[in-house]
Amino acid sequence: MANLVWERYPFLSENQHGRSWLVLLGNLGRADATLDAYARALCNYFSFCLGLGVKPETATLEHVSLYVRHLGGDTQNGEASHRRSNATMQQYLTAVRLWYDHLVYQDIRGSNPVPRGTYLSAPVRSSDYHPGFARGLIRRLKLLPSIPSEADWKKLIETVAQESLRNRLMFALAYYGALRREELVNLRVTDFDFAHRLIRIRPETTKSGTARVVCYAAIAGKALSEYLVYRHRIDQHAGLVFISESHRNAGQPISKWTWSKIVEGLAKQAGVEGFSTHSLRHLRLTHLAQAGWKLHELSAYAGHRNPQTTLMYLHLSGTDLLSRMTEAIRYADAKIDAALFAKMG
Repeated sequence: MANLVWERYPFLSENQHGRSWLVLLGNLGRADATLDAYARALCNYFSFCLGLGVKPETATLEHVSLYVRHLGGDTQNGEASHRRSNATMQQYLTAVRLWYDHLVYQDIRGSNPVPRGTYLSAPVRSSDYHPGFARGLIRRLKLLPSIPSEADWKKLIETVAQESLRNRLMFALAYYGALRREELVNLRVTDFDFAHRLIRIRPETTKSGTARVVCYAAIAGKALSEYLVYRHRIDQHAGLVFISESHRNAGQPISKWTWSKIVEGLAKQAGVEGFSTHSLRHLRLTHLAQAGWKLHELSAYAGHRNPQTTLMYLHLSGTDLLSRMTEAIRYADAKIDAALFAKMG
């Protein structure tokens, strides 16, 4: 099972049914990222229930509606709370609904207080179907991903260029491969095809559970070789490629949270707002779309199970930008390489 750090989820760790559900999912091989997302969602929900004086196991649809209001930035007494994004609200409610599904299956309660939306017109409905919420409790908004402007991207590259070889390499590989943070921090030496500059992304590290192959630039390959020599001096054991360089945690794997903090710190230093580890993935896929990649090519490279997910990058590319970017992309990788690895040429 995945190693959840229960101290991160105080309200969840104290709830027998919540904790046992996640242990069960871990035993069944759910991805670490999935377990973490469910744990954070339940922890938030249990905290809200505690504030209401309601046991989560006995909550009703009315209580769930108050929780939705709370997530939206308000509470039942009119006091302001932290407003969650639509995507976060959807994620939290999905986790809560699945947990209640588990309680119903275990005969701990008789029904699910979180209605399950459906677009089907078939007469057969699940027990938690509610005609008033056929499309779910809240409207699902589909937003285009936020990507930096060309000027902000340049500032960020200049900032990253001052970082250690490890950080520059992680940044470059995350961009070239359109990698999610879990995929990046879990890379092993055996995942690389050095001769052809390819990386095999193992299915157990991906969101979709599907393996895929991505590539990286030649000069980044030289940087990778140099880093692996340096890494061997820190830790001679085979394992994850990227490890901590600090004296306190030398040789320990870098967690996805550590990588997120590194990127957020670099973005803050560069004065670029709203940039995260996932922005590198969005940016690469958008650049490839602007360079003329087809939908099926982008879907395969991104590891999207549903091509509809990939369509937003084609929309984001913009036909008015296509001719300019087709020419610019020819030099984009070269500029990035020169900024990050110029001294190694």
